[in-house]
Amino acid sequence: MILLSKIYRKLTLVALALSCGATIYAQHSTSSPYSMFGVGTLTPQEDATSMGMGHAGIALAPKDWLNTTNPAGAADLDSLTFHINAQLKWFYGREESEQPHHQSVYSTNIDGIVFGFRAKKWWGSCIGYAPYSTVGYNITDPKEFVFGSSSEIYSVNHVGSGGLQRAFFNNAFTVLNHVTFGISAGALWGSITKKETADFSNIGGERIYNTKKYTMNNWFFEYGVQFNFNIGQLNNFRFGAVYNQKTNLRSSYDHIVSNDISSELFFDDVTPLKGEFAVPESYGFGMAYNRKRFTAALDYRKNLWGDVMNVKFRETNNFIDNWTLGGGIEWACGNFGDPFYKRLRYRIGCIYETSYLGMNTKKIKNMETVTEKNLVYDKETGTWSIQPCEVQIPVFQKSGANLDALAFTAGITIPVGQWRNAIVVGYEYRNHGTKSGGLIKEKFHNFKIALNIRETWFVKSKFE
Repeated sequence: MILLSKIYRKLTLVALALSCGATIYAQHSTSSPYSMFGVGTLTPQEDATSMGMGHAGIALAPKDWLNTTNPAGAADLDSLTFHINAQLKWFYGREESEQPHHQSVYSTNIDGIVFGFRAKKWWGSCIGYAPYSTVGYNITDPKEFVFGSSSEIYSVNHVGSGGLQRAFFNNAFTVLNHVTFGISAGALWGSITKKETADFSNIGGERIYNTKKYTMNNWFFEYGVQFNFNIGQLNNFRFGAVYNQKTNLRSSYDHIVSNDISSELFFDDVTPLKGEFAVPESYGFGMAYNRKRFTAALDYRKNLWGDVMNVKFRETNNFIDNWTLGGGIEWACGNFGDPFYKRLRYRIGCIYETSYLGMNTKKIKNMETVTEKNLVYDKETGTWSIQPCEVQIPVFQKSGANLDALAFTAGITIPVGQWRNAIVVGYEYRNHGTKSGGLIKEKFHNFKIALNIRETWFVKSKFE
């Protein structure tokens, strides 16, 4: 009864944290203007521990925390322990353009919850929820409205919100002494709302609202494998791989056009889409080395975004294949039972990621003189006529925009009391994007805070 009381209190604490996080998640969990493309900014599917090691985890199979980077990563969980992991994410960032303009942004949101256990000696499992992608941008674009011989400036405001969620059930099966196969079965679902507001009020008009809400869902499967071997008694090597096939999302959208006077100028209810949104085919490889209290890991991933259609921007910006390379190290000062300061674990790492957005920027190459026919008004005669005139126009040269990201990571595990529970903090400094070509450069400080709860559940009492 005492054990059940402790478990109940800890589960209540987790539930309260998640309820607070659900309220926070209603806010924008990203502010990146690049989240307007596709399904938004992708969220790394990982624990705070992996984040501190350069997001590496494909070849890790920890005993004391839940690795969701590879479905085969649950192979070595403690057979007598039930694991609970709840995470929050907080970020602070700065966005800059070449005008120069800049703004500071920040947000806090829930980053998932996972439960894990060892069902059999050869079977480890975990079940959980995590955000898959997020959309959250607010951009105002000035436009020129030409009427007659004069022109006026009006604004178009673009606002987006929403994203995809993921629920998953990971299973790891040890079929040989050193080989583990994993499969993750789950679901993706969510909605994305995109609203454009054209404001003509300063030129005697009104505001026009154009709103589309996309809804999408489908099943999602991922496969993994790990192989490990020892050299001597202290050196352990492990290799891992993951793969998921391209998954088209069942999707539809509602479309409403309105203004300040009428709430509905146009309405299109639940229009089905086919092949407009998809999760790309993806594969990755990882390797890890462990010796006593020291661990090193390195991951490579590739996402075949080039096979996915960009529904909104297919004419100007295409998706392209992207890859990531990241790794890091972890070292522990002591073992369970040692003083508090000796049970701390430290991590550092880095990761480089190419962009899946094939955006082109325009650079002025030179100026060219051309003859154009313009409509000219003669004040003396009060008549209009078409007259040829020479004008200077810029010649643009297209170039690929460098939207790659470089990030440095760090982390620490802080034990809680004398128990095996811990608070894990992961930190990342990410530099992404460019200020050239009218684009945005982003610098973010990302934090993940995880509460790892480990309870001994699967013990049978023996009486003599």
